[in-house]
Amino acid sequence: MRAISLLRSPKIWAFTLIGAVLALVLTAGYLGGSLDTGVPGQRVPIAWANADRGDGGHDFGAALTEQVRTGGQAGAAHWLPVEDEAAARRLLTGGTAYAAVLIPPDFSARIAALGDSPGTPSPVRVTVLTNPIAGPAASGTATGTAQAVLAGMSETLGGKLPVADPLKVTLVPVGPVPPHSAGGMAAFYYTLVLILTGFLLAQVLHSAVDGVLGFAPREFLHKRATHPPFPINRVQTLLAKAALMIGCSIVAATVIETVAVFALGMPAEHPVGLWLFSMLAVATAGVLPLVLLAVFGSPGALLATVILVVLGVPSSGGAFPPELQPPLFRRLGDVLPMRHTTDATRDLIFPVTADLTGSVLVVAAWLVVSLAAGLSVTAFYDRTGRHRTSVQERGRLLPVPAPEGQYRS
Repeated sequence: MRAISLLRSPKIWAFTLIGAVLALVLTAGYLGGSLDTGVPGQRVPIAWANADRGDGGHDFGAALTEQVRTGGQAGAAHWLPVEDEAAARRLLTGGTAYAAVLIPPDFSARIAALGDSPGTPSPVRVTVLTNPIAGPAASGTATGTAQAVLAGMSETLGGKLPVADPLKVTLVPVGPVPPHSAGGMAAFYYTLVLILTGFLLAQVLHSAVDGVLGFAPREFLHKRATHPPFPINRVQTLLAKAALMIGCSIVAATVIETVAVFALGMPAEHPVGLWLFSMLAVATAGVLPLVLLAVFGSPGALLATVILVVLGVPSSGGAFPPELQPPLFRRLGDVLPMRHTTDATRDLIFPVTADLTGSVLVVAAWLVVSLAAGLSVTAFYDRTGRHRTSVQERGRLLPVPAPEGQYRS
């Protein structure tokens, strides 16, 4: 048979439809989750700490606070009023806020003094705490928003004072960005490595185990080998693949962290915890595709790609914070495992205090629930006679290997 004979069949060109669907899903997933980061309703969280004590009849700090609470600046960001700088720092290190505005205790006194100062008075300093560990997009957007709001407030105050621009904004990082951390993006890239490792391992294990069991040919270079399948049902096949995947995840997680931390110098605030969670993440990203392949067959690989890669990466909050994403991707990120994996790795790599327990539980739930669902469906297939072998193949099944590796007669 020649290639031209195959290509003459209209049925073979149906695969172009699969290419179109795949291109549509990839474009909608990656670009749809990142192109519109400035539409209405997308507001980054910024802490606002007003420590101003007032000055007689003046309370300029309270006036600015009122603007971000209910005034003209209320919609510029998702403002989080706090009592003091310490509370603002807790929000930053916990990942609840991406920047913080600090109004100093003597703010009103210094603003009032500007009108009485001879010559050219110095502007009053207002500190904006930045959070570079949150990532360039989150930190940059929040810092830019805070600066723009304060610039507008300074212009308004300047209209009532002899100083046109009475406020001076000073940016202060809440903490230094560790070296070899990709500017705060290390958690996102580390998560990508975990997810892709588990996903690709699942594809390899699925093909390799099916080849050993006789359900698929084994090919290497020009060699192709086949043999009749072994008498093993779907449940036992899935259990074998899942057990191998969990074993591989221990080795893979060890290699990943060893290379990342010890060879490449990536920081790790909790190295043991990072290693344990890496095993869980790789196992979850591997067992899920194995389950989908067991339930749906070959289309399961495409479905796993959509869940873990096409929708998982854009909604993870690694490149763009959830607050800057369309509502659909924010909701997907709340459900899919990759955002929770990113959050957990960020907690373990950097000195932050976010909800590590909640993230771990979500990833573990994906592992347990997906495996339980896969075993339930494959058990149903087995009970109802939906075998992986054809009638002809079942007539020539290989016997189960004896313990010493020889086939029973």
